[in-house]
Amino acid sequence: MKVTLENHKIKVGSKEIPLFSGEIHYWRLSPSVWRRALEQIREMGLHVIATYVPWEYHEYERGKFDFTGHTDPQRNLRGFLELAREMDFYVIIRPGPYIYSEWKNDGVPDYAHQYHRLHPEFQKVAAVYLKKVFEIIRPFFATRAGGNIILIQADNEIDPWPDMFGAQYGLGSTPGMFQEFLKKKYRSKIAGLNLAWGAQYKNFTETRPFIPAAMENQWEYLLDGEHELRRKLDYFEFKHSYSNQYAGWTVTMFRSLGADIPIYLNVYPFLYAHDWEAMQRTCDLVGIDLYPYNELSENVYEPRKIIDKIRYLRTFSPIAYIAEFQSGIWHGRLYQLGALTPNHYRLLSLSALLAGCQGWNWYMIVNRDNWYMSPIDEWGKARGELFGVFKQLVHVTTQIEPADLKKRTDVAVTFNRMQYAGKTFISDCPVLHSLFLADIDYEFFDPLTETIRKPILFYSGNQWLDGHSQKNLRHYVEEGGILVLFQDYPRKDDSFKPSNYLDLHEPSSVLFEFKKNLRISMGKQGFGETVTQPYVFDRVDGKAIEIDLDRYGKKTVGYVKPIGKGKIVHLGVKPSASLMHHILETFDIPMSSRAQSPGLKTALFDGKKGKRYLVVINPSEEKQSDEILLPGAKFRKAQDLLSNQPAKIVPGGVIVSLPRKDGTVIELS
Repeated sequence: MKVTLENHKIKVGSKEIPLFSGEIHYWRLSPSVWRRALEQIREMGLHVIATYVPWEYHEYERGKFDFTGHTDPQRNLRGFLELAREMDFYVIIRPGPYIYSEWKNDGVPDYAHQYHRLHPEFQKVAAVYLKKVFEIIRPFFATRAGGNIILIQADNEIDPWPDMFGAQYGLGSTPGMFQEFLKKKYRSKIAGLNLAWGAQYKNFTETRPFIPAAMENQWEYLLDGEHELRRKLDYFEFKHSYSNQYAGWTVTMFRSLGADIPIYLNVYPFLYAHDWEAMQRTCDLVGIDLYPYNELSENVYEPRKIIDKIRYLRTFSPIAYIAEFQSGIWHGRLYQLGALTPNHYRLLSLSALLAGCQGWNWYMIVNRDNWYMSPIDEWGKARGELFGVFKQLVHVTTQIEPADLKKRTDVAVTFNRMQYAGKTFISDCPVLHSLFLADIDYEFFDPLTETIRKPILFYSGNQWLDGHSQKNLRHYVEEGGILVLFQDYPRKDDSFKPSNYLDLHEPSSVLFEFKKNLRISMGKQGFGETVTQPYVFDRVDGKAIEIDLDRYGKKTVGYVKPIGKGKIVHLGVKPSASLMHHILETFDIPMSSRAQSPGLKTALFDGKKGKRYLVVINPSEEKQSDEILLPGAKFRKAQDLLSNQPAKIVPGGVIVSLPRKDGTVIELS
């Protein structure tokens, strides 16, 4: 039997399995609870479960392993897998070597924990453990007769942990892997590194990293800080290189031990430790781990940031998959996030579906030590206030089949991974925030890989961008796309040398004193827009975009410039929700769905059998009742899938009413 990833699902032979699952840790529960807990998971509607395998626990003495329960019944991994098979559950197995999971040494024995992951001694002892655990799990692979393991995770959230192993990497007083990385990157030419860093090192052994907590100023155009920025980026690239190299070792080891099922990697929900797209080239699937604040309340940007992380996954992953999706919380994080409410889980899950998520693993679906607020407790009993919500969400995903949905949007936004390194999907990015406020759904377009293409593309980045990406943006325009840029636009490459592959014009001045409602002339009609500190261009190619400054006369604040089959729209003003709408209207870019009020956010999808699904969330603090415009849509019936009640149809749309911090899905027939 073959197990593959196809059509955004796991395929076992000819059977397609949607990748929606819940995590249960067999070794943390009494075996007397296993069956009862699995029955509750089945009652919820799930058919796939996931579990870690803890190396530190199963190797009860150095060189002595127990996977059958002869030293402790809770070590009976084989028995748990047999029970799951008997109860017709598919299994996602996560054997480490690391598991974290609030376990001693993050899941590895004392003797292994003193070495970093790429250290020869760690890999030597890890190989011994992996051979032992594969002897147990390999017969359960779905490629074998009667097997039920369909997916395997290589290690866990691979992180170099500089705070623990930094001295071994050369981040302290003795040189090491970091210096070797730099030597390779700069082709053994210390002069090249000195030029990039603004340093005066005599050789690579002298170099040390600049270790930032976050790149707070990297969104701005840095005149005097480019050397510091390059030094920071090199440090992040070193971490990416380390994680990718170890991921390659682990995946290769798994394959050598007989892993003939898909192998996946899980990553942090930010980019300072992992290059997600590069790791996808190492394995079959990359998924992210998401643990937001209760009701997405960290700040006003958190709902959009959650959605954007999944949007970026869609640019490269065969399944937009959340490898660990918040279902409860660990002890140390509880005091930060607060109690997780029923509506929190609806808001979070529907935000993921709005983004285009195609599968997730609820971590944890069953409580255990150091873990609270899962829908099933550690005695295998349903938690009343939560269980029904999870069952409701499983029912909705079963109805709409997210893996088969096609998102309806003609809008894309650029995404460059190194511009986001060290930041959790830039909170206050003006382009992304304006689109979110405007309820304009979009996909991400990675200029390096040129995915995903849409008729109009907004540039969301800072004022440096690698030359290859700049060339690809020009190619996008030449092939017929509309590229829209604002005050932040690429002026330099990633070596911070001047570059202008897009033939953009530099402004001649900035009108700092002006902050009022002005009329911008663009397209067939002008429109009113509050303009703050606009850039002014003396001369431009193409059609000028002007504002009238009364006594100062008309000033050019942008231009529309044809290149090949497409055009560049460069506006020297700050983006806003209203401006985004005007741009789409000017260039006849349709919106598939749009909330009339700023409180609700929407996305429209094509489903099977001619059905469409409207996903709506209300991340605001107030109840919202509003008309959702569905331009051009023609339908006879609208059904709210969460309340199982008809939705009110009005000409050109539907009426949706949502409590604060909640969401729903409307089926349109």
